Amino acid sequence: MTTDRSLREEPQLTIRPKPSAFFLRRRFLRSFGPALALAVSGLIVLLLTGTVVVPFQQTLVLRGKMGSKSDLFEDAKVQEILMRHHIRVHVTRAGSRDTATHDLSEYDFVFMSGEPAAGLVRRSRANQWTGSARQPFTSPIVLATYRRYADTLAREGIASKPPGQDPLYYTLDTEKFIQTMRKKVTWDSLRVGDFGAANGNQVLAQTSNVCESNSGATYLILLAFLENGRHVPVVDPPPAGVPAGPPNLSSAKELAVRVKPLVAAQGFSSSDLSESYANLAEGDKPIVVIYEHQYLAMQLRAKAQSGRQDPDRVLLYPKDNILTKPQFLALKPEAERLGELITFDPDLQRRAMELGFGVATPAGSTKSARLYDFLREQGLPTPEIADNDSTTPLPDNLVLEEMIKTVGDCS
Repeated sequence: MTTDRSLREEPQLTIRPKPSAFFLRRRFLRSFGPALALAVSGLIVLLLTGTVVVPFQQTLVLRGKMGSKSDLFEDAKVQEILMRHHIRVHVTRAGSRDTATHDLSEYDFVFMSGEPAAGLVRRSRANQWTGSARQPFTSPIVLATYRRYADTLAREGIASKPPGQDPLYYTLDTEKFIQTMRKKVTWDSLRVGDFGAANGNQVLAQTSNVCESNSGATYLILLAFLENGRHVPVVDPPPAGVPAGPPNLSSAKELAVRVKPLVAAQGFSSSDLSESYANLAEGDKPIVVIYEHQYLAMQLRAKAQSGRQDPDRVLLYPKDNILTKPQFLALKPEAERLGELITFDPDLQRRAMELGFGVATPAGSTKSARLYDFLREQGLPTPEIADNDSTTPLPDNLVLEEMIKTVGDCS
């Protein structure tokens, strides 16, 4: 006899395996596996280079004010290098003297194009913290022009043309150039038409506003030095037996009045003429006063883009040159790190040379053999004529300020 219990089946318990994570499932791996592998590979590369750390570390944001040296910080490659050091820079562009004579409380650093403007900043901040001055680069002022105008001056003995076909660099006899300007000679009267140009304007060098820019003030120093018989203008000494009082600047002012027509005859342009030289027709400003690095950067760009230098744009190096020494001044302690980097970091030094700057190494050097070696590496000729030892001395800041105010009618 069979009982109900014998007919009843024993219950069964089935244990299912735990489901796999969604990203390990076969369908997901088939669809997204290749992209995931690529992302992981990229992450490993970023970890090895240190780049991935940047978003997760605090970035130091610094505000700076400067003139032509903003070319450095506005460059994308420089910005990339600085981001590796967790620094981002925001630049307000203004001429060096304009920067020095206005409130700087909202800025972390300034980068002045020369020593006079840096001196103004230090005096205006006598009771505030200011870091030590750094001079990471050197760059002389030059007169940028076009070959037909340089050849016209060379034929008249006002400039000298080096041997070779289509040289880029000429030497300007500054005293003869001043004499030509004083006579109000026009380009047409010098027969610039023989070289394919027509220009009835007077022979002058167009400078940026002396009230705002270091390049304009530097050109003024050069003219005043030559006008003053190759003597640096100084503060007038008090008459014998008369106690010293406020500085007597009457001689400096009188000298500035004599020089003013040579500077202001064509009016003052903006604080930077390099853009107009690169983009405007030559008849408007056939000779402009700019910095050497601005011209070299243009030629380096031309070589990189077309494989050849721009043969039509050339430089006139004044026989009496002035080597400007750009100065980086930290206005707040946190900006000191930036000054160290642009002075010593190898990647930033290399990029600075690619932008035409002369890297001031070794410390205190006034010429940059490294820059000229770099130009040769890029297939460009070197401005060896700039390596002369004739450097125009700078006047006292009080004298220079008086001359700037007189020539530019500025405060």
